[in-house]
Amino acid sequence: MKLSIIVPVYNVEEYLERCVRSLEDQDLAKDEYEIIVVNDGSPDNSKQLIEKLQTEFSNIILIDQENQGVSMARNNAIERATGEYILPIDPDDYVLPNTLAHLYNKAHTLQVDVLFAGFEIFDRDGASEWKTQYQVQAKEVWSGVDAYFAARGPRVKDPDRSWGILFCRSFLKETEVDYPRDVPYLEDGLFVGKVFSVANRVGFDNEVFYQRTTRPGSATHSSLIKTKKGLDGFLVAIQDVDLFLTKLNHSEQSRQLLNHLKAKFILLPLTITISNHRWLGYFKIILSLRKLGVEKIDCAGVRSVYLEYARAFNRSSVLFPYFYFKITKKNV
Repeated sequence: MKLSIIVPVYNVEEYLERCVRSLEDQDLAKDEYEIIVVNDGSPDNSKQLIEKLQTEFSNIILIDQENQGVSMARNNAIERATGEYILPIDPDDYVLPNTLAHLYNKAHTLQVDVLFAGFEIFDRDGASEWKTQYQVQAKEVWSGVDAYFAARGPRVKDPDRSWGILFCRSFLKETEVDYPRDVPYLEDGLFVGKVFSVANRVGFDNEVFYQRTTRPGSATHSSLIKTKKGLDGFLVAIQDVDLFLTKLNHSEQSRQLLNHLKAKFILLPLTITISNHRWLGYFKIILSLRKLGVEKIDCAGVRSVYLEYARAFNRSSVLFPYFYFKITKKNV
């Protein structure tokens, strides 16, 4: 089996058939790839729709489970998968026809742990608003840490994504990388951070493949990040990074990327509460961080504005709100 495409489903009946049919309109034989759809306790008719599509297409596998969240839906799909490469797809998005064979062949030929595929983002009216430009990155194979930052930049949209990226299944198994439970916001960012901290070979493809749609109510465009559940998720993410650090014999470069990732999850809940002038919430998070043993941030490997924030936090957590506004104003 060449590819295992994983699609977590919750309350997306309106978009689901378009997604699945785009995955079927491809240049691979049906026995060369599988589409694993996880119905995560969806209250709409998504399950019935997939069952109907199963009568039409032989390569659709349905996992029906009680609601466990998108991370566990993806983990359960990966556990069931048999393909050489895993390809996460969001159910409200779709892909271009006859593009899967090219992506698989490139990943397989280069023998990469990870392959970035090109994507385009459309607004709510269907107008294109941004697409990847991987011309430079596609010229070589990168280490995981270098690729993590090569895929980012001030103008890059959705850098913390796992959809539209091919992951070698044996690599994920060997490195024990999985999606975090109870991290409702930026769970993709935590997953890919762990992936790239241990990946040895990463490739890029500059052909547009993935069609990203802007949907009202999705987690990415919701106020979830500001809620207690969202803020608590960042604390869970910190523990997840710490646990991952104990699992493998990480190189110094790998550890530094994980430091960057951990600093990001320490600083995000703090800066969110500060920017919303929620001072009681800010000091509650400080106390929660101290319970996790976070008094200072290890700045080795931390980059961009996060390094400025981390150094300011280390000077004084009490005065950090003052430093935050000063740094933010300077970087606008």
